[in-house]
Amino acid sequence: MLIGEVARRSGVSARMLRHYESLGLIDPSGRTSSGYREYSAADIGRIFHIEGLRKLGMSLAEIGTLLDDPAFDPRRLIRELVETSRRRIAAEQELLSHLERIDRLHHADGEALLLTIDLLRSLESGDVIQRHKAALGSGVDGTVPVESLSAAVFNEPVLNAAGAMRWALVQSGPEAVRYLAKGMDDLSVDVRRNALLALDEIRRNTAKDELGPVAEAAITEALHSGLGDTDFQVRSGAALVLGQMGDLAAVADLLEIAMEGPKDIEAAEALAAFVNDAPEQGERAEVAARIMSDLRRHARSPEATMRFRVLQVLIEIPGAEVDDFIAELSTDENLEVAATATATLNRRRDH
Repeated sequence: MLIGEVARRSGVSARMLRHYESLGLIDPSGRTSSGYREYSAADIGRIFHIEGLRKLGMSLAEIGTLLDDPAFDPRRLIRELVETSRRRIAAEQELLSHLERIDRLHHADGEALLLTIDLLRSLESGDVIQRHKAALGSGVDGTVPVESLSAAVFNEPVLNAAGAMRWALVQSGPEAVRYLAKGMDDLSVDVRRNALLALDEIRRNTAKDELGPVAEAAITEALHSGLGDTDFQVRSGAALVLGQMGDLAAVADLLEIAMEGPKDIEAAEALAAFVNDAPEQGERAEVAARIMSDLRRHARSPEATMRFRVLQVLIEIPGAEVDDFIAELSTDENLEVAATATATLNRRRDH
């Protein structure tokens, strides 16, 4: 069969068939008396193989290697093609999301659009200085979509650049909260840590009326999820932030941190605030009583370090009952515990 007839029957142009031949993918097995290429049934079958594999996403070079290897593993081939397709779809989905974020900014002129594109490109740069500048630029004029800025801060390994990105997110207002809250459920511990820091920065640097009840509730819910995190840094960070917010859900974790460290000083201050601010009745009073009960239990520990950490909490709590508790520790068998308790009592009595 001549090349023109093959092209008509296979749907592959004569030009493409010649290209396949130049690459060595096909080699017509015969020639006519006039010297024209003549394709056999096997040649045509090979052409169909090539076209089928191309549609599966393989390159011509890969197809040539595969067809020349009669012992190739078809199951492995399909697995590799599936993985390649997944990566390509993910890349296309990321591009689509990227474009949608830009579209939501509703740029009125081309110059503003190009500036946004430049800043987004800089946020993804391998140069930390470029990422830092892009974050600062976005914080000033809000040209980077909040979703993109949130995604950037999730994966930023350099502290200064991450700080600039968090600052820019604070400038963007409460809109960023819903994107950052999703980061608390991410599989990557680094993403969860960065999400926690960004949420706390927005909480601390946004006025309550500007933050609004919806964003505030979203931050609280995200922090509650952090209490159950497998990573200590996320778990302790969430507990400390909730402690600053006066959220009772953090008490158990704060007690653990105060007794075991690190960050025992910060946890001690948060626990003391719960006791100091508790009314005489109600749930907060019950929690305060439970804290004091747990402190007494830990004060009976045979470990001097544990007793010293109990003292760290007591130092922050005023009142005669606590003075009596500290007086008990002033006779502790451990010299450091006893000396610190005695010095604390003297200071409290002087004031």
